[in-house]
Order: sequence, then C-alpha cells, then structure tokens
Amino acid sequence: MDFKLATIKWRKVTKYNKYYLRWISKMNKHKTISAIVGLTFVGTSVYAQESDKNDAVAEKKEEIEVIRVSSSRLATTLSTMPGSVTVVDQEELGKQLAVTNDLASILGQLVPGMGTSSASPANIQTSLRGRKPVFFIDGVPITPTLNDVGRELRMIDPGVIQRIEVVRGSSALYGNSAGAGFINYITGPGEKGPVEFGLELGSQFSLSETGEGFRPSIRLSTTGGSDAVDYRAVAYFEETESFFDADGDRIAPIPNGFSGLADSSISSFYGKLGFDLEEGRIEVSANTYKQEQDTDYTLVNGDVENGIKATAAKKEPDSFEESNQFHENLVLNLSYSHPDIFGSSLNSQLYYQESKSIFGYSATRFTKTEKASGQSDTSSEKIGLRIDLRTPLPQLSKGAELLWGFDFLNDETRADLVDGRTFAPAQELSSKALFAQLMFEPFENFNFTLGVRHERSALKLDDFSSLLTYATSSIQKDDEGHITYAELSNIQGGTLDYDATPLNIGVTYDISADFNVFAGFSQGFQVTGVGRELRSWPEHVSVEILNPDPNLIDSYEVGVRKSWDKASGTFAVFYTESSNGLSFRADPTNPDVALTSRSGDRVYGFEITLDADLTESLTIGGTYAWLEGKADKNGDGSYDDYLQNRRIPPQKLSMFLEYDTGNDWITRLQGLYSGSRDRFPDSTNFWEGKINSFTTIDLSISGEVGPGTLIIGISNMLNEDYFTNISESAQRDNRYSKAPGATGSIRYKFQF
Repeated sequence: MDFKLATIKWRKVTKYNKYYLRWISKMNKHKTISAIVGLTFVGTSVYAQESDKNDAVAEKKEEIEVIRVSSSRLATTLSTMPGSVTVVDQEELGKQLAVTNDLASILGQLVPGMGTSSASPANIQTSLRGRKPVFFIDGVPITPTLNDVGRELRMIDPGVIQRIEVVRGSSALYGNSAGAGFINYITGPGEKGPVEFGLELGSQFSLSETGEGFRPSIRLSTTGGSDAVDYRAVAYFEETESFFDADGDRIAPIPNGFSGLADSSISSFYGKLGFDLEEGRIEVSANTYKQEQDTDYTLVNGDVENGIKATAAKKEPDSFEESNQFHENLVLNLSYSHPDIFGSSLNSQLYYQESKSIFGYSATRFTKTEKASGQSDTSSEKIGLRIDLRTPLPQLSKGAELLWGFDFLNDETRADLVDGRTFAPAQELSSKALFAQLMFEPFENFNFTLGVRHERSALKLDDFSSLLTYATSSIQKDDEGHITYAELSNIQGGTLDYDATPLNIGVTYDISADFNVFAGFSQGFQVTGVGRELRSWPEHVSVEILNPDPNLIDSYEVGVRKSWDKASGTFAVFYTESSNGLSFRADPTNPDVALTSRSGDRVYGFEITLDADLTESLTIGGTYAWLEGKADKNGDGSYDDYLQNRRIPPQKLSMFLEYDTGNDWITRLQGLYSGSRDRFPDSTNFWEGKINSFTTIDLSISGEVGPGTLIIGISNMLNEDYFTNISESAQRDNRYSKAPGATGSIRYKFQF
C-alpha cells in the first residue's frame, strides 16, 4: 500500500481547474479541508486524478501539487468529495510539535468538532462530532473493537507521522465502530539514495515549577536505499517527570482515574522497507510503542463540591500493587499494489496489531487478599486482510470508477486482572464484508457517489463467572474493612451473529469557479461492547438469550466551500442519529464505578474554518465548532435528555497568527477557547459535571541554526489556571485534577 503524497502534473488545465486548485492550495495552508468523502473510509491509498473537463480549451501547461486523501477508499479529488476532512501535513504537524507532543492537544487545536486534551494518555472522552472516532496507523485499526481502553493518542511516536487525516461522519465502507469517523496516522515512507542519519535532542519542562518536571528525549533516524529498495527507521526515547499546574503544585500521577503520563519512560521504534517490482510495489512496516509509569507519588483526593483540586504526595508502600501501569502497541503491516490486473488496479493489505494495557490499582473494585490484586489489564490481537480493486468505467462517464473489494478482520480481546483472574468474558469477533462504491459525473460540474457494503460478524464469548456485581446485597468486607464483592453471577457463553448492509450517497456541485456546495448521507453500525455489561451482570444469564442489538448510525451533512483572492473558508452543518448509543451512570453501591445504559440519540451542529493571507509573510486562520446532542432514554421518541459531556464537548474556537520572515524563521502564536457546558445542574453522575470555560495561548519559534533546526515553544504561555474538561465532567474527588501550567519546550535536530 503506497501512502506517498500524490503530485499530479496537469498538462492541460482549464481556467476553472487552475482557480480551484489555487483554492485547495490556500486551504492546505491552514490544513483544515472540508471535503466530501462519500463516507468510504478505510485507509487505503487514493490518488487525485487528472481532470479532463473542457480539455480542448486548455491554454497552457501547469504543475500543481494535489493532496491525496489516503484515508478514503474512493479515488477522487477534493473537489468531488462529499464530507468533511481535516488533513494535517508534516509541515503543520511540525509546527504543533514545537509546542507539545500530545496528539490530543494537537488535534484539539486543529480539528473542529473534536474535544480537548485530558492532559493524560487516556482519550476516554475524545469526541469527534459527539462520537468516539476509530484510530488507524497506516490503515491498520488500533482502536479495540470490543473493549475500548482509550489509549490511541499514545500508541505512536508523533515524529514518525507524515500526515494525519481526520474524516468525520459514519463510514459505510469501513464498517464496524465508525460512528464518528476516523483518524488515520500516515507514517513517512523510505527514501531512495545514500544513507542519511538524523538526530534530535530536546526536552519539555514545567515553567510553573522550575526545579522539576523535565521530559528529556532523543530521536534517532536513518533513511536510504537503491533504485528498487528504500527504507526508513526511527527510534525514540523519553523520560518524563511529574506535571505541575499553574500554581506549581504537583498533579496526581493518574489525574483522571484512567492512566497517567507522569514519571514514565517512553520507547518507540518504527521501520518501513519498500520494494519496487517490475510492476507493482511491496511494503513491510513495523511500529512499536510503550509507555510505562513508575512513580513514587500517589493521589491526594480533591473536593469537587468545594472546588478543591486533587494533588499528589509521596506514596506509602502497598503490597497489593503488583505491576506498573503501562500501555504498549505493536503494528505489523504487509502491503502489495499492482497498477493493472485485468483492467483494474489492486491494493491489498495484510496486518497484525497487538495492544496491551495495565491500569492503575483500585482497592474498592475487586476482592482484595494477599494473593489477589486490584489491577486490571486489557489485551487485544487483530489479524486483518483488505483487498481493493479500482475499475475504470469510461463508458459511464469521463473519470467514472468503481471501487470494490473484500475485508476480513479477526479480533480477540481479553480483560483480566494481573493476578490471572478473568475480569470480563474473553471475546472473539470475526467479520467479513464485501463492498462497492461508484463515482461518476452524470452532468457537467456535478459529481455523484453511491456505495453499499454487506458485512457479517460473529461475536463469540466464553463462559464467565463475574468477579464483582453491583447489587447492594453482594457487598462484603474483609478483615481489614476493605469492600469486596461476592461472586454471584455466572454467564453462559455463546455466539452472537450480526449482519448489516449500510449505504452511502453523496453529491457535489460546482456553482462557480470559487464556490462549491455538497451534501452527503451515510450509514454505519457498531457491534455492542457486551463485555463491559457482562463483567458486572447481577444474575445468571445466557449470552445468546441476551443478544444485544448493534448500534446503527445515520449521518447527514451539507456544506459550502468558498474562495477569495487571498482567503478561503468552509461551512458545514451535520446531523447524526443512532439506535443504541452509550451513556454511563454511577453505581449506587460504589460511586467510583460506572454502569452503562443504551438508548437512541441525536447529535447536530456546525463547523466553520477560515484562513487568509494578510501579507506575503503574515497569515491568520481559525476554526469554530458548536454541537449538541440528546437521547431518547424512555424509548418514546421524545429525545428530551441531553447527552453527557463524555459525548458532547463545549463549543470551541481556535485561532492562529503566523509570521514567516522568509529567511528560514517562523513565529506562530495560537490560541484555543473552550466554552462552558452545564446541562445537568442537579446531577452528581459520571460525565455530567459542569464544565467551565478556559483559554490557552501557545507560542513557537523555529529557524535554522548552524547545521540544524532550533525549535522553541511555550504551551499555555499565560499560565492559565483551569481544570480539564474530563476532570470537571467526571465530578469525582479522586479525578478532580487541574491541567498543566505553562510548559516550555526546546529541541534541536539535524541530519548527517
């Protein structure tokens, strides 16, 4: 599978095409591109095709670089894509990495409709248009299908990413677990030529507590190759000390109850090897990432009711904690492409993905003895195959194409305790799908896409005996007074069968050379994560009798794109509805435990992007997003209950001002405003706490110094004192942590 950027040489270009591509180029400067994708997403390579409209009237030759949206299975130019896409290229990503290497912060800054960072490895509350997106590395899904652990923003070294593609909306051609859209990390390819090495040294450090809080790092890389072979390898190491808030107080090592980054070691290795055949190409790649926390500090509870933040203190030895918290990920990828097999081009991919997480210690959720721990872990293994064929259909219209193929996925997921006991039933998902997507131009300036997918899945669950139930009668205490839970329920395993045939349809119309409108509809579905419910089921039950329904999702979107001489902007309105959305409520017997419930829901909102060149050296731009959502908890079609903050983030405004001196130095000032949300004023439930607004300002300066590049950045430059959205939303004393205060960053990199 080839993920290189496509550069298309347009030999004969009409006045319209030249103007439109200049608009695309301007849009790319801000890296937020509203485009219609027909919801055909999976992460296979896609190439922009040469336009042949009005070919006879072309006046001269031009060479223009066109973005190839590799997270779409549909081969199309941006001008014909029916949905919203944000493309973060390597240049823009580098500017953001000058301030922070937190991908959640980077995407929160650049992607309208996406929530803000939790300031931890956990992206439990990561929301894209009100739903959890699916994450990929080079098209390989890294989001656990069956038990979401929310760590996908800490599974790759950002330094190996060449481009990030964020596609919003349901995904008929991707299939399961794509209600929000997806985020695809595209890694850099090998480079032919002499061997070249790279070295990057740097550190981040707290500016509110200057004695501690350092995060030194080193990144080593090499590229090279011959005429037929190319390669790239990157190794990264980082040591992280504690984090400090705006007052200089130490933040709890696990600030939000899910996981923590403080006092961690991070190691990563990425390698890619490519072979150019006489016809076709083979690529082999591997990516490993591990973050392990080993801290001497522990949580000091805050007080939500009185606005007192949680902090940290030196911890006492605890004989029950058996393992350090860690998260690790492995992706192996083998791809093969061929330009012509019986008149169709072929892209195929065989992959293996493995992830494992060990979570923090809990004294109240599990039976506690000298031989039993309070730590859970989740592991997942995926094996998958994708085959795509693209067949030109010139008899239908110029540029018409049929994309069709086959997908296979097998996912085995376990949730255990580190002492060997089973925490939730072992699950295995086997999924097969056929799909087809047609794109053609029935009329001039009018593009039409139509797609269908048929997917069949079998979810197998093992027999299981619950370790804990949340019924009041099950509560017990051991000799030391610790809460324990009786083993009361037995779950009889079995196989649940699912099938779905989602559709998608999209249209675009070019009203004029600088004005484009679009509309799209798509369907998606998601296999219900039954493991979470069954691990706390209060009575004996058979899985086959339970047979939960999948979550079915319909997405609608309309929008416009407009270009002026020195500016460009987009506006999109969206609406999605699902049959079986997820929400949480507190267990009445243990307020630190969340129980789940499902109901139909609706999410709606709008997004705006705008950027402009004030002068040749000065550029400004920004995004704005507002969304809301409601659920039908009573099943009567009323949709009167607001969706929780875990799903719906507050309104968000981001802006930037960038000055390019023209002599290799760039200065960038950017800000982010996150609004307030208070939809549950009398609730003490999970994810229903009042969220207050905050504003952060970042500054970065980069330029050539000696043989390399010096990069200096300050995150939260004004030292804004605020709680993260996830801390306020959870409204639990042990999760009520503030965000880091002002943080500096300095790096120097060079090649030799």
